[in-house]
Amino acid sequence: MTAVHTGRVLRLPLSARYLARRVLTGLLAVWGAVTLVFFALSASGNPAVMLVAPDAPAGELQRVSRLYGFDRPLYEQYVRFLVNVLTGNFPKSLRYNSDPLTLALDRLAPSATLGATALACGILAGGSIGYVAATGRSPWLRRLPVSVATVLDAIPGFFLAVLLVLLFSVTLHWLPSRGAGSLAHLVLPALTLGIFFVPSISRVFRTALVEVLDSDHVRTARAKGLHPVRLTLRHVVGNSLGPTLNVLGIQAGVLLGGAVVTESIFSWPGIGQLSVNAVQNRDHPLVLACVLVIAIGFAAINLAVDVLAALVDPRIGR
Repeated sequence: MTAVHTGRVLRLPLSARYLARRVLTGLLAVWGAVTLVFFALSASGNPAVMLVAPDAPAGELQRVSRLYGFDRPLYEQYVRFLVNVLTGNFPKSLRYNSDPLTLALDRLAPSATLGATALACGILAGGSIGYVAATGRSPWLRRLPVSVATVLDAIPGFFLAVLLVLLFSVTLHWLPSRGAGSLAHLVLPALTLGIFFVPSISRVFRTALVEVLDSDHVRTARAKGLHPVRLTLRHVVGNSLGPTLNVLGIQAGVLLGGAVVTESIFSWPGIGQLSVNAVQNRDHPLVLACVLVIAIGFAAINLAVDVLAALVDPRIGR
């Protein structure tokens, strides 16, 4: 991709072909996710059972199924579902009797707040561990941080959440264990979710730093007497961000979909908790709306990370 500026042709780090390929990949991922969930829900049975009382007349189940279109052939339901996705005209939620897409979007802001806070914590902790492990002068500084990150990677998220609640809520009474409404409510779920990012970020960032520190241009800059701060930020850290950003793109799904367990444990009013409630109630329209929002969010985050990685390393965006 080129741009003309003051008579000069400037090369931009992103090509139109690269952007088109990334956008198409994201759209295919969204279609695949919602299609997979649609057929999984269809295999779970008729959701009209949840709307009919056990002592209802014999023909009531058939009437409700016909009313919501659950009695139609599966291919016809799927085509109708795709039309609803493209037009944004979902059938009403079976439980809340309102637009499921609106319900899902209303829960997006709390999930985004939790995800962004957790990501910031994970980047700060993981980046610090990776940097110390790559530049530490003593052997224990190079080994201990990575060992700690490995231990964190082996702890399941739900178990870590329970431990944090027992320590900070039950024992110390420092932080609330459930709900939302203040910064104090955000600490424990953000910490639980943020620790998920630490092992992968620290390992990849450490590996990238070690490779860059041994490169010729860093040795040349050091030999020329470049200021250590400028050398670290511009030549070492800057050239190590590309692989780390790629890992963040892979892990980006945790910010929305992967927060289901965390939001459920801490009663955080996000789209993850709403998805769990919708599955439990067999509210198919709401489940599909939540999956659609999560899938689009995942694709958008991945696209943003890919673009940022290409800006940091122009070789990627060709």
